[in-house]
Amino acid sequence: MSMEINPLIIKMKKLILQHRTFINFAIDLMTGFFALFLMLFLRYGKHNFYNQLNNHLPPFSIIIALFLLSFFIFNLYSVRYNRNITEFTNSFIKGICIAFFISISIFYIFGDFFNLTPKTNLIIFTLIFSLVNFYLRIIIKRYFIKKKIYRKIFIINKNKNELIDELKKNQSIGYEIVKETNKFNIEEIINTKPDLVVFDSANDEELENIYILLKNDIKILMINNFYEEIFQKIPIEKMEKEKIVEYISKNEASFNIIKRIIDIIISLILIIILFPILIVISLLIKLTSKGPIFIKQNRVSKNGKTFILYKFRSMIALSKDGQAETNNAQWSIKNDPRVTKLGKILRKTHLDEIPQLINIFIGDISFVGPRPERPEFVGILEKEINYYDLRHSIKAGLTGWAQINYKYGSSIDDAKEKLKYDFYYIKNKNIFFDILIIMKTIAKIFSQ
Repeated sequence: MSMEINPLIIKMKKLILQHRTFINFAIDLMTGFFALFLMLFLRYGKHNFYNQLNNHLPPFSIIIALFLLSFFIFNLYSVRYNRNITEFTNSFIKGICIAFFISISIFYIFGDFFNLTPKTNLIIFTLIFSLVNFYLRIIIKRYFIKKKIYRKIFIINKNKNELIDELKKNQSIGYEIVKETNKFNIEEIINTKPDLVVFDSANDEELENIYILLKNDIKILMINNFYEEIFQKIPIEKMEKEKIVEYISKNEASFNIIKRIIDIIISLILIIILFPILIVISLLIKLTSKGPIFIKQNRVSKNGKTFILYKFRSMIALSKDGQAETNNAQWSIKNDPRVTKLGKILRKTHLDEIPQLINIFIGDISFVGPRPERPEFVGILEKEINYYDLRHSIKAGLTGWAQINYKYGSSIDDAKEKLKYDFYYIKNKNIFFDILIIMKTIAKIFSQ
């Protein structure tokens, strides 16, 4: 009997693993409509329930979709993040708060269109949804841990590989290394029943046996590809020159044209909308510290071209041009003592970046791309980091995949780590990826 049940359990676990994101999404969707129905029942009772449902269903369907979109932006559908209850709770609260405040704005702006401004109902809905969904998520997370529902990885590591060392340190994000060996043994692999076999290299004989693994429903990946899938960055230490050429050659004309049109339209709209804020910040900078309002720095963008980047001055002015440097260029560090009191607020809220809308409008940079560095730093980094100059194969950006996935960089090691994310963006760039990065950037700013 047990021999019949075990394969069924294994198949069920694999099915759950394959559709884990969809399961979470489906639960969130059902929770949203449950919260709507319960809110209406509590507020209006069973006699007026159906009349109110007709009025509330269209706008609240949009609100539910907004809540789910906020969850997506805050990585609540990704196993890479929220590895423990604390991280999950932090992301969950941020997602709920952002969705709630945007929902208020929607009803404030479009209330007449919906013929509905349900302030109390929205609060009750949010409370029900938050409480029910939070505990459902916790129960599911604990169930996955208890039943050990995560991908089982079999690693064949013939050579010393630092990527595997990094994988070992991050097994809490949805996989478990059940075996690591330097030999390819087809029987051992099948008996171990892994979900995935990861190779660092494979000879012709081993490649011939891979088909046997595929017939046993065992997925095969090379270490570089698995690393990229898990961490959503590219291991530059193991990159081949042929692959780099492939990445940077992916430069579709249609993508660049659409991206440039979007940059011009959105930057112009934002410059007009934010103009009063520009005036206020300019006055505050003048009143609170000596020096110019704007800092003009040379930065490097596409094809190594140097341009002047505009920012609000957030540091004390130590030189005639307002720079916080007297000799050579210096990296800004966390809790930099040169930052003014107003500058701390500007940096925390990213308001110091607003003048870069001018750079976007005139075409120096885009909204999304690798962050432009100063020429002084670029010269150092190109000597210290392989392929660093290739990040300039595309236009630099106000924000980017590295900015939303990695801390503020202030060293060569930080630049090397951020380069992995930059190459991931270069390889996978498209308009929808750009939109995702912009949305996550906005969410990150609001959450801060």
